[in-house]
Amino acid sequence: MADGVDSLMYDLGAGKSAIREVFEQTMELKQQGVTDFWDYSIGNPNVPVSPQVTEAIREALEEYESVDLHGYPPNNGYLTTRQAVAANLNRRFDAHARAGEIAMTAGCAGAITSTIAATTRAGEEVIIPTPYYAEYRMWVQAWHCNVVEVPTEPETFQLDIDAIEEAINPKTRMVIINTPNNPTGAVYTKDSIIALAALLRRKSKELGQTIYLLSDEPYREIVYDGKQNPWIAAYYENTIVCYSWSKSLLLAGERVGYVWVPGTVRHAERVYDAILGAQRVTATVMNSLFNRVLEKCVDLPAPVDEYARKRDLLYGGLTDIGYDVVHPDGAFYLWVRALEPDDDAFQARAANEQRLYVVGSRDFACRSYFRLSYCVSDECIKTSLPAFQRLFESYGGYTW
Repeated sequence: MADGVDSLMYDLGAGKSAIREVFEQTMELKQQGVTDFWDYSIGNPNVPVSPQVTEAIREALEEYESVDLHGYPPNNGYLTTRQAVAANLNRRFDAHARAGEIAMTAGCAGAITSTIAATTRAGEEVIIPTPYYAEYRMWVQAWHCNVVEVPTEPETFQLDIDAIEEAINPKTRMVIINTPNNPTGAVYTKDSIIALAALLRRKSKELGQTIYLLSDEPYREIVYDGKQNPWIAAYYENTIVCYSWSKSLLLAGERVGYVWVPGTVRHAERVYDAILGAQRVTATVMNSLFNRVLEKCVDLPAPVDEYARKRDLLYGGLTDIGYDVVHPDGAFYLWVRALEPDDDAFQARAANEQRLYVVGSRDFACRSYFRLSYCVSDECIKTSLPAFQRLFESYGGYTW
């Protein structure tokens, strides 16, 4: 603490995330009227919102009083919204979800932050397989807990169950997983989830404490080529599900999501109430208008074919050039081996020489890769490929 400023919060604010830092650079270029650049920094879908969503907004504006749309909602969201979410989960996954187990949140960020705050105590540890979405680290540290980074399997980026077991100790309170994964696009296999569940069940019993599994699921439906994304809560009883419609319904800026605490979670009602308490502290409750809109849109499908086409366009273009790209089975990111070991230097060179704005892998707790968010326009992908070609040639390809 210096001059009344919390040092952790200062570091988080002054440092920013690598994703946001690059995104803000491109926003500044746009404000300056610069157009000859390609922005692959942030998962901000450049796909038209479904007409059904637009119509649902119009209907909500006509059906509800102003106070219902623009006033304070209940702390856990409107009952009718939570009933709609529970019904959706039960239709799709036979989840046995109840409205009283669901809290509407300000996207996955609000759901995850509230869950960590509610279920951990200062000094405890949260295991996160690498590479991972960098904000997890911030959300864990904000509640004075420690992140334990565990590598995934090389090449496939699947869960390394043995490595997770080695990391578990009496301080372990939670494991966070994200499938399909940001940044790799990996979809964890059913067998790996079954093995993880068995491990957490066994270690919880050995240690005499509950180890929660937080399943971060904003890309749940965005899976390609007939792959199956496991329904995590079916395999481990102490799973807490965090979801957002930012990607599936293209509503990133609306911050709409929920947290579901299944009745199978140990002391589920107490955990749920603690999450509501954390919602009060963090003020992450979802806005009133989109509570009502989601009641009408909860069953709409994600634009998977649109994302798949963009994936194929960019993946094919980069691999034809010679880039070493991890083939993604889900989400909308490409994970690419950088043309030099220092991904920070590669990121800077890509921007400075070719106006390619990518995100290096350091913030994802991994080195020598970079991430491309391909939820961009087709034109962005097509016109960027010559720049990627020039960048590849300037390095002489892979020399390391």
